[in-house]
Amino acid sequence: MGADQVLVAVDLGAGEGAKIGLFTENLDLLRETVLTRKEYGKTAADLAQGVCAQIEKVLKEEDQSLGDVKAMGIASAGLLKSDGSYLLSSNLPFLNGHNLRALIEEQIGAPVGIENDANAGALAEWSVLRLEILYWVFGGGWGGAWVSQDGHIRFPAVDWDGDDYSLHYTNEPGYSIPLEKMTLKNLFSQFSVSYGLFEQILLEEFEVEDGVIRGPGGSPDTIRSEVILSGPGRCRIFRAMVADDDFYERFLDIHETREMNDPAVAGKHISKLSGMRVEAAINTDRLFGHILAHATRVMLRQAAKDGIREGIPICLGGKPSYALPFFGPSAQRALGKMGINSYLRPSVIDERGSNANLVGAAVLADKVARLGFTHV
Repeated sequence: MGADQVLVAVDLGAGEGAKIGLFTENLDLLRETVLTRKEYGKTAADLAQGVCAQIEKVLKEEDQSLGDVKAMGIASAGLLKSDGSYLLSSNLPFLNGHNLRALIEEQIGAPVGIENDANAGALAEWSVLRLEILYWVFGGGWGGAWVSQDGHIRFPAVDWDGDDYSLHYTNEPGYSIPLEKMTLKNLFSQFSVSYGLFEQILLEEFEVEDGVIRGPGGSPDTIRSEVILSGPGRCRIFRAMVADDDFYERFLDIHETREMNDPAVAGKHISKLSGMRVEAAINTDRLFGHILAHATRVMLRQAAKDGIREGIPICLGGKPSYALPFFGPSAQRALGKMGINSYLRPSVIDERGSNANLVGAAVLADKVARLGFTHV
């Protein structure tokens, strides 16, 4: 075994691929590589083999071997069981019911930990701040975690029984927090926007058979927060905001205009329009901020029963958080009017230009290294 051991971190994505990083025991990134999505294979065993082969390759380039790996952490979207196997992996369904952690651990001969990617990002943020925090990441949905001051995820969605009401609002906020349709109608009307049009956009996008958008527990009176508080959600608000008015297009080039229907890239164009003071974009972000404040109040009211401290900082990660300068002031003012002293701030990890999930996986690897193979 080499004199300098390394921690291996994996951010298992469903898009371009898996980012793999070698870290020192002080959590400094040494080297990063990617296992592309097309190299995943079709089974959990294929993926485990591909990840391990890529790790061996990058270790060899650093004149090291698997014997130099102290521990490994994996950040992955989805819900997990307490033994590390997948309970629900919507983005990589071939992993459902399989224990990728155990498969990789057997091959690399070092302890491996696995964590939901939002939780991993929260651990990365905590590793810098060393404070009790709420961490939210906005992307295709809205994930998050409540981290204690000593670095433990509170109320993780492990071994979920499938009941929406058993999810803690701080861990799966977008999925579990209900937003009442009547409240949303009132908020939309303040900006002269049709909530009905917004819901019609959802119905068309999700191809709802009975014509009713339902919230947690199947409630017809609510919607899930993530359909509006997410990257795609911000784009849906903008579409409802402009309706049939194409005035905003004169501020975009042809290529940007074509991309406005693609939630993966439209967000940056909405931010551009906000920066140019285009009214539709400005009001989109103001409305987004008001809805975020309302959902935050719902979350904090529940968390207060479980002892969350008043004024806990809320750190935002993910692509929509890059738009924080646009929707943040609106959200912060609304929170203030509600008497909530928590403040929204950009992720420290994002500000440094690092990958929060990858850093979080390294933090997890460090924790697992201290526990060894007894961590399961």
